[in-house]
Amino acid sequence: MRLPGPSEAFVLFDDARERGAAPARLYRDPVEIIAAHALEDVQPALDRIAEAAERGLHAAGYISYEAGLVLEDRLRQLASDHGGRASAMPLLWFGLFEGHRPIDPALMPGLLPDPAAASIEPPQPLVDEQAYRAAFDRVQEYIRAGDIYQVNLTFPCAVRFTGDIMALYAAIRPRQRAGYGGVIRTGAHDILSFSPELFFTNVRGQLTARPMKGTARRSADPATDAALARELEADAKQRAENLMIVDLLRNDLSRVSRAGTVTVPDLFHVETYPTVHQLVSSIRARLLPGLGPADILRVLFPCGSITGAPKVRAMEIIDMVEPFSRDVYTGAMGWIDPNGDAAFNVAIRTIWVEEGMTEGRLGLGSGIVADSDAASEWAECLAKGRFLTTAG
Repeated sequence: MRLPGPSEAFVLFDDARERGAAPARLYRDPVEIIAAHALEDVQPALDRIAEAAERGLHAAGYISYEAGLVLEDRLRQLASDHGGRASAMPLLWFGLFEGHRPIDPALMPGLLPDPAAASIEPPQPLVDEQAYRAAFDRVQEYIRAGDIYQVNLTFPCAVRFTGDIMALYAAIRPRQRAGYGGVIRTGAHDILSFSPELFFTNVRGQLTARPMKGTARRSADPATDAALARELEADAKQRAENLMIVDLLRNDLSRVSRAGTVTVPDLFHVETYPTVHQLVSSIRARLLPGLGPADILRVLFPCGSITGAPKVRAMEIIDMVEPFSRDVYTGAMGWIDPNGDAAFNVAIRTIWVEEGMTEGRLGLGSGIVADSDAASEWAECLAKGRFLTTAG
C-alpha cells in the first residue's frame, strides 16, 4: 500500500496516540468535490453533503471558522460585512468518495515519507505582544461590562518549512501524538492537523463531544511534570473555564438530542501530550430521530471551546478584536459515512499551506476570563506552538 502522490486530492484522518489509537481512514479518488467559496454557498453545500449520504457516498473534508457566521441568524450581518477579510481558501471543502481504506495505526509511520526530508522553523506570531495586549484589554472590558464570561482570543503565526508536505507531517506527528489529526490535500491547499480535541462523534445516534479547555506546560523533570498535571486538575480558574464550555456544549447538544439524554460522564480529566497537559471533559447525548451530521454541524458549529461563552456574543467580540480571518483554524475537519456515523475534530494545532509555498499559517489562542493575566495567556499561546519543533 502507498499513500497518495503529490498531485492527488485526498483526505487522511490519523490517530497518533501511543495507546488505544483507532485505525486511520484514507479517502482517495473523489467522485465529486463540494466547495463553498462565498458565505452564501455554505448552507447549500451542507445540503449537498447531506444528500450525498442518500447516494451512498462518504464525505470527508473541512469547514472553516468563518462559515459559522452564516449558521446563526444573529451573525448574518457580520457575515455580510466579512468580505474585507476574505481568504483564498474555500470556507468549506469536502470530497465525496465511494469508500475509505482503514489503516492499522501501527503501520502509519512506515507509510509516511522519511521525516528527515523536511524541517520547520518555530512559529512567528503575526501580531506582537503589544497588539495582543490591546486585544486582551478590549476583551476584558467586555467581561467587566457583563457582556461575556469568556472569549477565546487567537492570533495567526507564520511557519516556514522546507521539504515535502507529507514528510513534514511525518516529522511533526510524533511531537504532538494527536488523537484527531490528519491531512487534507485539495490541490490548491494542504492542511496538516495535529489536533488533540474532538468536536463530536455520532455513532448510531450516540453523540459524544470532548471539549478541551485548560492548559499547563510540561516539565522535563518527571516529579515536577506530575505535579503540574495535578495542579492543572485542581486549578479553580482552569476548571471554571472548562465548566463554562461544558455548559455551553450541553446546551448546544440539547438542541439536537432527545430530552433528558444529555449527560457529562467525565469532567476535568487531564490528558498529557508531549509539550502540554490539557483539561478535557466529555458530554454524551442521544440524537433526535431524523437528524444527521449536517444538522449537527449547523447547530453546534463552531465548537464553543474556541469561541467563548455565551457563544454568539463571543463570536461578535472575536470579529471586533481579531484582525485576521481564522480560516480552517478553529474550524473542523471530519468525515461522514452514508449510515450517518461521523467524527469531526476541532482544527487546533493545525497548519494550512497554499500549494507550492514554503510558508504556512498556524493559529494559537487561549480562553480569556475575568481574572486572566495577559502575560500568562500570551505565554500559554506560545507554549501551544512548541509542538512544531520539539517533543518536550
